[in-house]
Amino acid sequence: MYRYIITCFFLSLLILACETTEKDIPPPEIFIQMPEGGFDFDVDSVELIEPKITYDIDSEYAWIENEITFSTDKILQFENKEHGSYLYTFKVTTPNGEHAKDIPVHAIDFCTFEEKKDSLNDDGYLNNHKLGYHPFKFVQFEYTFNEADNSWSGFAISENTNKSDGSEKNEYSVYDSNGADESEVFAVFKQSETNHKIIFGDNKLHNLKSIAINNSTRAYLVMQSGFKKKEAEDYLLLTITGYDLSGNESGTPVEFLLGDYRPEATADKYLISTWNDIDLNPLGAVHSIGFKLTSSREDDPEFEALKYFCLDNLKIKD
Repeated sequence: MYRYIITCFFLSLLILACETTEKDIPPPEIFIQMPEGGFDFDVDSVELIEPKITYDIDSEYAWIENEITFSTDKILQFENKEHGSYLYTFKVTTPNGEHAKDIPVHAIDFCTFEEKKDSLNDDGYLNNHKLGYHPFKFVQFEYTFNEADNSWSGFAISENTNKSDGSEKNEYSVYDSNGADESEVFAVFKQSETNHKIIFGDNKLHNLKSIAINNSTRAYLVMQSGFKKKEAEDYLLLTITGYDLSGNESGTPVEFLLGDYRPEATADKYLISTWNDIDLNPLGAVHSIGFKLTSSREDDPEFEALKYFCLDNLKIKD
């Protein structure tokens, strides 16, 4: 009898524990790795949005836009969308509760340089093309190439990431370990008297979102060794200007300092050494964009700030 009573007692505790456990299961919670402002997806690509859900038990899912459920799948496949911004709400419902999360998605033209990887020469770069520009979709990156001495200016395509050599033979390297967003291929801009531009070859006006910018290795090392820290005067400034179909300036130029030694405090002086996303919305609707580098040492016969920078991930909103 005693054993029977003990057994019943423990069985009762077990049943009670199970009931308590069932009652204590929390409601679900949605987690998703999403950039600030939402996802930027290329209109020509197929992308998957895969939320992670805690306590994903007997769940029902809903993807909602404008209060209308358009999918009940857990994973959303984003494709064949027109340019523009979309605000989705993902909702998960379980017997223990529900959770919803807003997910903005922007369908844009995403101009990277990965498609040119197989076109690079044995030294990892491409600085000439029969067309006089490097074509990507409807976007043209202009350059000038002189066959007589193999000199060039404008845009070159590269995968070089040597951060220790400041000589001319290393003029195709970015001062980083990769392209923007850990890509392999990026572009290098080399300034000359010619105003080489990025041109939209479809002869339409386009609104731009951003572009990623970093220093080239040559420019970084030359500034590092040649800029004067005590005088608080030196800088290298990039100015990006938009142009309309008539070649007139549009919107407001965008400025970005690739190096600034003007602050008095040594800790505030800097050289850019990582990729930075630069907002291009102030340019307005453009047919082309031009780039100009200016330095505090323009008239210094003893020092020349090298007019290079690297770029990647041009995002075109429409």
